[in-house]
Amino acid sequence: MKKFLGILALIGFGFGLALGVADIGIRIANRWFPYFYRYDAYRGWGLNPGAHGRYDREGESYVRINADGFRGPDYARPKPPGVVRVAVLGDSYVEAIQVAEDKTFTAVIGRELANCPALKGKRVEALNFGVDGYGTAQELFSLRAKVWSYQPDIVVLAIFLGNDIRNNSVVLEGDQCRPFFIYDQGRLRLTGPFEDSPSFKLWCMARFDYRDLRLLDLFTNTWEIVRDGHGGPTPEHPVERAINYSIYSPPIEKSWQDAWQVTEGLIAATHDEVVKHGAMFLAVTEDTGIQVWPDPAVREKFIKQLHVPDLFYPDRRIAALGQRDGFAVLNLAQPLAQYAEQHHVFLHGFYNTPMGFGHWNAAGHAQAGALITQKLCLMIDAGECRGCGFSPDAKQEKPASAQ
Repeated sequence: MKKFLGILALIGFGFGLALGVADIGIRIANRWFPYFYRYDAYRGWGLNPGAHGRYDREGESYVRINADGFRGPDYARPKPPGVVRVAVLGDSYVEAIQVAEDKTFTAVIGRELANCPALKGKRVEALNFGVDGYGTAQELFSLRAKVWSYQPDIVVLAIFLGNDIRNNSVVLEGDQCRPFFIYDQGRLRLTGPFEDSPSFKLWCMARFDYRDLRLLDLFTNTWEIVRDGHGGPTPEHPVERAINYSIYSPPIEKSWQDAWQVTEGLIAATHDEVVKHGAMFLAVTEDTGIQVWPDPAVREKFIKQLHVPDLFYPDRRIAALGQRDGFAVLNLAQPLAQYAEQHHVFLHGFYNTPMGFGHWNAAGHAQAGALITQKLCLMIDAGECRGCGFSPDAKQEKPASAQ
């Protein structure tokens, strides 16, 4: 009996020790690699409602996820009277956990759009529906599952051309825990293992929901740091792992041609759905760090390395799509490049990462938010926002009625 009790005691001690080690691991992981995501049956993953914590791997911020699973405070449903709502869809550029919540370009829109003369007397709320790693298909699913219940008057689709084209391709994208579309007889059709394989979907569920333990993140991120060391991108070698550099020229391979076709189809489908709901739509193409490098000599050197005339092929292509299908497109890369060069400022990078690379810093968000706000204000002034309560005809009649 004593031997048996001794064995039980050893087992209990071992179990307690394992729990203690796991707890230490969780605390370390929570400190260095906070995790704000969970499995989503339609989008693959989404932000975890109620999650919060400090993020400082790239930039620094305190992140809070609201009760409905997107970054920011809780918003009333239905929309209160006298409020104009802007919903911003996108990936990590929109989610923007690298900067404080009030420094994101979505927050900038919320503050500055209220100064638009056509919205005088109205309160503006800008809602951040960005999720790290998303492609356009997931953003379309977010629009359907999350956005419409908030009754937005304006929908901004932020397109990161650095990897959104790849994200939308079932052939090119490595992370298959997401919905994909292909063209089948001229129409977009859902496909991919996430759609077709229940067992694969179950694996995706385990991948995200059981990562709540945080230990997998700890080991994965530690390995990335050990593997990469301090060898990040530099002005002499401005290559970022997250960006596909084939985007700067017309696609040659069929897989990339198909990826572009699907991406354009998804953007057009998003626009069509927004119009059906009576909201105003704006597509915004974000930049890559090298496109807006403040030293033009560095940009020119990279252009020569790629053997392309410039770095704005993807931006022009989306602008042409908007012109063809009748929706507004704002290309940010060129005006941001002009600003960066004139002010000798990096719009990407932080004190704890290489400057000029990665996500927008506070300066990048401020300038992007100002440019988007300016474009939205012009569209509202032209009477394109039906839900904003403004008519260009009423504006013209006002001086006559006041006489």
